[in-house]
Amino acid sequence: MIEHGQDGRARTACQRAWVLSLALLAVCLPARAARYYLDATSGDDARSGLSPAQAWRTLEKVKATVFQPGDEMLLKRGERWQGTLAPQGSGTPENPIRLGAYGEGARPFLDGGAGPAVLIHDQDAWIIESLEVTNRKDSKQDALRVWAGPRRPHYHFIRIRDCVAHDAGASGIHVGEGTYGNYDDVVIENCVAFHNQDSGIFIQGNDFAEVRQLAIRHSTAYDNGWDGIKIYSGHDGVVEYCTAYRNGWKEDGRVGIWCWNSENIVIQFCESYENVTPGVHDGGGFDIDWSCIHCLIQYCYSHDNDGAGYLFMGSGRGFTTRSLVRFNISQNDGRKNDYGGILCFGTLQDSEVYNNVFYFRGTEAGAAIHFRGDKEDGYPSNVRVFNNIVIAAEGRSVLRVAPEAAGQNNSFEFDDYFSPTGLRMIFGDKTYQDIAEFRKATGLESRGLAADPRLEAAGAAGTGRLPMAAYRLLPDSPCRNAGSPYKSGFGTQDYWGMALGEAKTLNIGPQQ
Repeated sequence: MIEHGQDGRARTACQRAWVLSLALLAVCLPARAARYYLDATSGDDARSGLSPAQAWRTLEKVKATVFQPGDEMLLKRGERWQGTLAPQGSGTPENPIRLGAYGEGARPFLDGGAGPAVLIHDQDAWIIESLEVTNRKDSKQDALRVWAGPRRPHYHFIRIRDCVAHDAGASGIHVGEGTYGNYDDVVIENCVAFHNQDSGIFIQGNDFAEVRQLAIRHSTAYDNGWDGIKIYSGHDGVVEYCTAYRNGWKEDGRVGIWCWNSENIVIQFCESYENVTPGVHDGGGFDIDWSCIHCLIQYCYSHDNDGAGYLFMGSGRGFTTRSLVRFNISQNDGRKNDYGGILCFGTLQDSEVYNNVFYFRGTEAGAAIHFRGDKEDGYPSNVRVFNNIVIAAEGRSVLRVAPEAAGQNNSFEFDDYFSPTGLRMIFGDKTYQDIAEFRKATGLESRGLAADPRLEAAGAAGTGRLPMAAYRLLPDSPCRNAGSPYKSGFGTQDYWGMALGEAKTLNIGPQQ
């Protein structure tokens, strides 16, 4: 029946308005996030993928899917896949896309073969967790790779958690690239990376477009050919509660845990040991490398490394400035080449080394505290060294400052030097065996000591950052209340977590 008149026209108008409202509502309401499942044994790509019983089977099906914010792609535990998992789509920080696991048993295993096992490229907001990844050792590819081309603002929000990356042809976990690397807000935590040809865990920004707001936490890197854990061109970040050991066997110039060309990076509560070098450079525990500003290493334990326990350096025009190494322990570092407990090298400027302990019995050429450089890289200047316990065994030097660094306004004060076989301090082209003679000739260490620091068991600490009883002060230690006055910028706690009290004289060493 056809309706006529005003009543019919009004009814028709109302119906149209109602349809339009429903359409607008459909547009405005967010689509419900989906959860997809992948099962390499019982799955079928012809299914919906929306439940374990309807799971997909292949990585190709995942690659063909554009995921939406809030979606999840879950791989069945105990299953294995060959090839690259390269899902499409981007999330948002409020609704990231999650790539993870379901079921019980071992982590889902992905072997990338000639390529990465997992690849995220030019995509925002992904959480990647609970996967085991690898590829061929001759692939020259990272096992888990996240990278992006240039964009302003940067791509952002990457979370990598509880992943194991091993035996890869390049790095185990690598976020960023040398040319691009434009990611911000990156967190890697509770991961393990081992037996990779290059680095274990690597966050890398472009030289002029740093990765900002980054963290690597509670992770372990060992037996990697290059470095354990490193940050290139990072800004505002932290590496904490991490362990790196036996890295560097493939290539010279590598370190356990370090940062380069970075600003406001803190490395803390970490242990790095038995890292090596096949050549004459590095192989050390920790490093603030050249072109770093406002970087800090604190509450860390370095031991038994080929290179320096703590490398603190600039290089030519790549100045490192306003950075700190404090409240750390070094034991038996500098096993090879010209290293020691700490090496201050090159154009390191306006920085401080304080309240550490350096126990050294390494190479003849090294020293517990060592300042050097060369014509190309320059020499340290305006570096303040104070409140450190400095021990050299087996006739090694407690202090060695190259002639070119001796006239660069570097200062030494409130330190305690001790050698059971006789003191040896080299400053410029002179060697001193008495601190009074050194003090008179150089004007340094006017309040320094040359005494047994009376530690619980210096040189006898094992593996593990805590409890570290070997480097606690005995009650009769001459280092108690013998350091500089406390200042608020010195930090908030000692190596063992004891709060630093204001308006007091500090102990020499990392215990307060």
